[in-house]
Amino acid sequence: MIKWLLSTQIPNPQIRAWAELFEQHPSQQLIENVRTDFRFLSINDHWFLPVTINDTEFDNSYVCSPYTACVTYSIEELDRNIRNSFLNKSLNLLLKSTSNWLIRNEINKTIHVNNFLLSTNPYPDWHGIFLPQIVRFLTEQFPQHTIIFRSLNQVQHSLLLREFERYGFRTGASRQVYYFHPNAQTWSNHNNIGNDRRLVQKSELSYVSQAEMGDYVSQIRHLYNQLYIQKYSQHNPRFTDLFFEKALANQLFRFEGYRNDEGVLKSVVGLFELNSTITSPIVGYDTSESPKQGLYIQAIDLIFKRMHQTGHVLNLSSGAASFKRLRGGQGHLEYSAIYFNHLPRTRQQMWKTLLFLLNKIGIPLLEKYEL
Repeated sequence: MIKWLLSTQIPNPQIRAWAELFEQHPSQQLIENVRTDFRFLSINDHWFLPVTINDTEFDNSYVCSPYTACVTYSIEELDRNIRNSFLNKSLNLLLKSTSNWLIRNEINKTIHVNNFLLSTNPYPDWHGIFLPQIVRFLTEQFPQHTIIFRSLNQVQHSLLLREFERYGFRTGASRQVYYFHPNAQTWSNHNNIGNDRRLVQKSELSYVSQAEMGDYVSQIRHLYNQLYIQKYSQHNPRFTDLFFEKALANQLFRFEGYRNDEGVLKSVVGLFELNSTITSPIVGYDTSESPKQGLYIQAIDLIFKRMHQTGHVLNLSSGAASFKRLRGGQGHLEYSAIYFNHLPRTRQQMWKTLLFLLNKIGIPLLEKYEL
């Protein structure tokens, strides 16, 4: 009923391609700052969930390192978004003072389930069926590891969150994400959408389709790095050229973008679509250009167009909160569901304390500063 699968045993071609990629290459060859054991879990031969297994790896990206998410990445977020000097210093002190305590209590000894190693992990049409069997299977094989499901929200996963609570999981807030629904009437009420479309129509850049993107692998990576790594954080996933080559060859993402007359890619998006949900883990543009060029707007417009083409809901992740709200984005808290009932008492207490801090201090901050 619950078992590990090889890529050749997975019927879904999209999921099989992900499994093949990590079977053929160690994770660091694909994502520079991710060292993990990547596997696929079969649930009754019907649902297939990617799983990452870690022990320490404290310099990993937050996509599989709770330590990075709670300490190093959070410190960057505070410094970037909270201007109140007293509050900033107090929270920095709190995070730094708990750092060694979290390491001693093996915060990174974890199994992340449904983890594609992306900033946002969409879920299949699974609502917690066989969850007790999954917990039993994983805790028997890895009795010292915490079990974590990321990227959960009340809009799409209310039933799943109730099942997690029913079977002893605790939830902790991680960030605020922005949802868009392809409702024409709601969409038309936002003047910014019309302004964006006019900017795109006036642009002198040329559209680059998925079929043409194979010539732009290094440029895709460069634009992504300009935005996500250099502008935002070194703790975002640092994808390699090899990752983008394989992602294009196996159509793991839907890549689109714009180039100039010299053939230089100026903006790009890579969309990951699963179970009627669109996510955009790859967005990049030439940040050296003037904001008046609207390169970010052109990239996001491609995502909106795809939403309307498919009729699927769009999860546009966190960040750029004001921009997204002005275009109809609805902010919702995102959670992780965490199971640690089988762990030693000291490690259980660490998780309980951490979740208390995340929910009692973190949620008000997330909502106030739209983090």
